[in-house]
Amino acid sequence: MRKMKWLVLGLLIVSGVVAASALAAAPTNQTAPSIDGKAQVGQTLTADKGEWNNNPTTYTYQWQRCDNDGQSCGDIQAATAKTYKLTDADVGNTVRVQVKATNPDGSATASSKPTDVVSGNAAPRATTQPSISGKAQVGETLTANPGKWAEGPSSYTYQWQTCDKAGANCKDIVGATGQTYGVRSGDKDNTIRVQVTAKNLVGSTTANSDHTDVVTTGGTPTPTPTPTPVGVGGAISVTAVSLPDRLVISSIQFTPRVITNRSQPIVARFKVTEANQGKAVAGALVYAIAVPSNQTSRSGEVQTASNGWATVTFQPLKALPMKAGARVNFFVRARKSGENPLAGVSTRRLVSVGIHPVR
Repeated sequence: MRKMKWLVLGLLIVSGVVAASALAAAPTNQTAPSIDGKAQVGQTLTADKGEWNNNPTTYTYQWQRCDNDGQSCGDIQAATAKTYKLTDADVGNTVRVQVKATNPDGSATASSKPTDVVSGNAAPRATTQPSISGKAQVGETLTANPGKWAEGPSSYTYQWQTCDKAGANCKDIVGATGQTYGVRSGDKDNTIRVQVTAKNLVGSTTANSDHTDVVTTGGTPTPTPTPTPVGVGGAISVTAVSLPDRLVISSIQFTPRVITNRSQPIVARFKVTEANQGKAVAGALVYAIAVPSNQTSRSGEVQTASNGWATVTFQPLKALPMKAGARVNFFVRARKSGENPLAGVSTRRLVSVGIHPVR
């Protein structure tokens, strides 16, 4: 009888160890870390560690500096506290934080989304004058390069102008506010320039390009032989993309990374690039819809910015299944204006984001 008791006790101990071992797990991230604070030099950013499973006992932080597109991130030396004060080296870039959660069973790391482009303490200042590429000929397309700017501009806007033969007496062309401009018959015998306005958290500044040659009447418009880099991060205009080259939806970002409730909007960012050279494409039209479509609100086409990114916001609806492990799928399409959405240089992709409701 005594041996039987010891045997039963031993089995209970062993089974308890096995059960404990089976439950052991390193931390997993449920809600991504985030950053509070103003993206301006001299300001202090504060990291929120996010939400984690499996009871982490410690958290460590590593701040990283990324390019103005939120890519190519690298550690900032000695920036390992929960807070980080922005320096001159951050101006014109973005910043994110990596949080490492640890418990007795291991550790895991999760990254926040990048901040906005870090602004200087003065309005933007042009260090290289804006310029225009393309032929000054009726039917051709001109493309604006914003030039280079100090003080960390976060956005650029454009205004095309027509001037006299000497490049004087310039006047705004109504509605010509894109990064590209199609030369019209009314521009003949005049010159054209573009005004670029750069904006940051402090203010905005406008700079002018030189004027083009005098516009002439040509024959058949000539295609641009090589896409010209324009905008933030070397993006090219969608007008420079033509078959056999195609558009590609190369990067996707969802905020939040995991859907925890139906009250928080889903912010989706899609980056469009050109398949051959891998350069970001500005001016592409992006359309996204949930599949099935009754799971979120709908949105129309959104144009990619000068860094190739388009942002679409969805509101979850009642049909969205709030079940752990479920996913909401999105059909995404990028195209060139004026082309058949299912032909030309257009592209399509199916993407998804996970669902994990908070209990």
